[in-house]
Amino acid sequence: MAMANIMVWAMLQLVLSEDTCKDGSCEDVSVLQVSSNQACTWRLSLLSGSCDGACGAGNPCDPARQRALQGVALEAVATGLGRSCANAGNVNAVGNDRAPYILSGNSDCRASNSQSSSACNLNGGSWRRICCCVPKPTTTTEAPATTGAASSTTTTEEGGGNNDPHIQSLKGAHYTLLKGGNFLAWSFSKGPVDWRLLASYSGSSSRFTPQSLLLLDHSGQTMEFTAEKCEWQAHSEEDEWRRVRAGSLLSTDGSNWDVQEVDKRTQDPLSMESMIFLNMDEAGGPRKVARLLVHCSPQEHLNFKVSMFEKNDMDHVGGELGAVPDANKSLHLSFLSAKLGSMVTKRDTEFEVPGTWLMLGGSEAAAAYLTSKTVDEGIGASFLSTGCSDVQEQEAEKICAKHLQKEGHHAEIFTDCVFDVCHGGGEQDAQSAAAFISA
Repeated sequence: MAMANIMVWAMLQLVLSEDTCKDGSCEDVSVLQVSSNQACTWRLSLLSGSCDGACGAGNPCDPARQRALQGVALEAVATGLGRSCANAGNVNAVGNDRAPYILSGNSDCRASNSQSSSACNLNGGSWRRICCCVPKPTTTTEAPATTGAASSTTTTEEGGGNNDPHIQSLKGAHYTLLKGGNFLAWSFSKGPVDWRLLASYSGSSSRFTPQSLLLLDHSGQTMEFTAEKCEWQAHSEEDEWRRVRAGSLLSTDGSNWDVQEVDKRTQDPLSMESMIFLNMDEAGGPRKVARLLVHCSPQEHLNFKVSMFEKNDMDHVGGELGAVPDANKSLHLSFLSAKLGSMVTKRDTEFEVPGTWLMLGGSEAAAAYLTSKTVDEGIGASFLSTGCSDVQEQEAEKICAKHLQKEGHHAEIFTDCVFDVCHGGGEQDAQSAAAFISA
């Protein structure tokens, strides 16, 4: 097993050493879907107040994330705001454009249904609205300088994979993946830390969806997640594969992986949520470097998102989520639609990892599951060949508009949603996208 891990690490290092940056110019050939939404701060409006008022000038509300606030998530947000949902477990979803909100007495909650717009400018009537406030896009905070220590800039940047992979990387690249196989989705190498996150995407028969993740540390610690059962498994050189429970702390050489939650039930189409903090040991103690969030629909697909906490760490990020925008327009394939224009589609050969899932460190069970999901039917041209008629596209826009904003922070995700629905998806694609960006 030790020799196998060494071979896997050598293969990954070889992939990373294929540097395409010359004379300060890097060609981006990645194609995963990343959601780069900014942090959401939940606030209660004043009695009869609007979300615009609750969020303040320059910090708009996010109707899509407000509409996605359901069930236990709504209860948790209310608790964090110092309120409680007395009707927890039986929260009514209403079509009122002001939902979600809390009725008089601050204990009777109402969620939004698909008909609600959750518009920012509407007042709350005789109740208080629950508002997702989004900070200005370039908000950073300078840590106060201390004697003998340099100041650091802290920010939160996010990237991940959602449904058939549309990628918006941590550095602003945005494109659609049209190839199945195993890829280096994200990496982080700094000081004592050397982490790799591999992702396996299905072939065109399953719409190139993310199906499995493999989190590797150079010390031999491994964690695996598949859409088959939507649960984390872990093993090291000394241990067999075992299920990971919430509250687990997996220590590696110079770092640890803090498992905050697993199999958290959500009342949206994704059904299960897991969250892990990746921490690096420093002189003052462990420091949070990244958060890995996974949403999973059993037997269907998984969505994942990586959040970085320190701006200075961004220079040490690689893989698909570290890709820079591509200026070479000749690599783009046209999606024939007057409204959607050109979709950037790529095959991500730069980040493709050679070898089977088992060779890369995955389990036999996951490898068997992926065999039925990763049949690639060519470059994916057939996936685009039919395009969308004006009527189909208009219907797709209506479906996506129930759950997502067409303009604003998530305009690209709205376009991706229309693309998905036009190519065989349904309303669940829009629901899952809204739920994922709200997480």
